[in-house]
Amino acid sequence: MNKLNNPFVIGKYVGKEYFCDRKRESEQLVHHIVNGRNVTIMSERRLGKTGLIEHVFANCLPDGYETFLIDIYTCKNLREMVYLMANEVFRKIAKKQTLVERLLNTVRSLKMTLSYNPITELPELGLGLGEIQQPETTLDEILHYLETFDNVCIVAIDEFQKIASFDESNIEALLRTKIQHLKNTQFVFAGSERHLMEGIFSDPNRPFYNSVVFMQLLPIDKNEYTQFCQHLFSLYGKTVAKELVEQLYECFRGITWYLQLSMNEAFTLTEQGGHVEIDAYEAILNHLVDSKRFTFEDRYASLTEKQKTVLMSIASVYPCDPPLTSQDFIAKYNLKTASSVQTAVKALVEKGILNDNHGVKRPTDLLFMLWLKNF
Repeated sequence: MNKLNNPFVIGKYVGKEYFCDRKRESEQLVHHIVNGRNVTIMSERRLGKTGLIEHVFANCLPDGYETFLIDIYTCKNLREMVYLMANEVFRKIAKKQTLVERLLNTVRSLKMTLSYNPITELPELGLGLGEIQQPETTLDEILHYLETFDNVCIVAIDEFQKIASFDESNIEALLRTKIQHLKNTQFVFAGSERHLMEGIFSDPNRPFYNSVVFMQLLPIDKNEYTQFCQHLFSLYGKTVAKELVEQLYECFRGITWYLQLSMNEAFTLTEQGGHVEIDAYEAILNHLVDSKRFTFEDRYASLTEKQKTVLMSIASVYPCDPPLTSQDFIAKYNLKTASSVQTAVKALVEKGILNDNHGVKRPTDLLFMLWLKNF
């Protein structure tokens, strides 16, 4: 185990030693993959979908698989998605000369330049987004290339719900048509907006209907996460109070990214050989919120008065889910009418401040909620 300066890593996967639990989910994903199934993984944002996929790809699959992972959260069209896929495929096969040569011979729609890094002696691909002039053709070539592998290829596409907002109007039908005929390539589709993901894969009138098996990712068990934290603290000659981990878990609803961020801070506050107690709770939260204060101030200032009022009412009951349309709640926070609340909530969802999870509106940034709560 290579020791890090801080074992509570945020937003990236660095190895199984720093990965908490998910044994059941890992086994389930492996089970689906080895049985030739395309899989859809759904969860709230920052709950650990990407980490689970990376963990399974790195440690859990038997021999005979090639794995690729792309995140299309920032993509606006097929061209940008194909660009990410081309780069990921090349990154994974760069050390295998025969595979590189086969790629260059197969993907002929791209004008790629190949050079060698004098330090690593590995090939480097010269590929710009502007080189992809025929994204559909290039996608066909990449998929055909994967089909030639001796090993089964697993392509994971993170934030897959973004295809619903791509510039192309027929993107779902196009992708489904290309995927359904593949024999050596399987897919893992991960997404954080449940209503969009279920629309893509569960609507009988849409192309991906009944084409996958579903996995729902829930928060890591509180006891498992607490033991994980205490174990990592002890490995580094420190200790942490069980009550502190549990209180942070409740504050952040078990959302992995926030837990890792808060425990990273708790670890930083603890001297070598020291112990961090429950009384550090407020200091940890205040430091995390203060680090984003200017961003939160600008975000809040951009809202209308009605949106501010609704958002403050949500923050006032956080971490509980507010009954936004109940008459008692509307009256208590002077929200006027249910229809005006719904209008404001719709705008907050569109701005990405709230997430719609089957009608339950939850904040996308939990630190923003804590800032509002103490506004």
